[in-house]
Amino acid sequence: MKLLKKKGFGNLINIFVGLMVVVIIAVSVVIPTINTTIANGNITGTPKTLLELVPLFLVLAILMIAVGLVGFRK
Repeated sequence: MKLLKKKGFGNLINIFVGLMVVVIIAVSVVIPTINTTIANGNITGTPKTLLELVPLFLVLAILMIAVGLVGFRK
């Protein structure tokens, strides 16, 4: 129980819970919405190819934020 009383451990749990909420929202809402909008749009050629990369960049941004929050805590 002494481990739970440390300041850093509680803060790490808060960051983890917040990060999981963001990931769940991004995966279940934002990415399918972007994919559906791109599929239903009248977009062809190079713009469509670039727009199809938006969900990938979103996932990469989420990963970079996660590493930033957990990795640079000092």
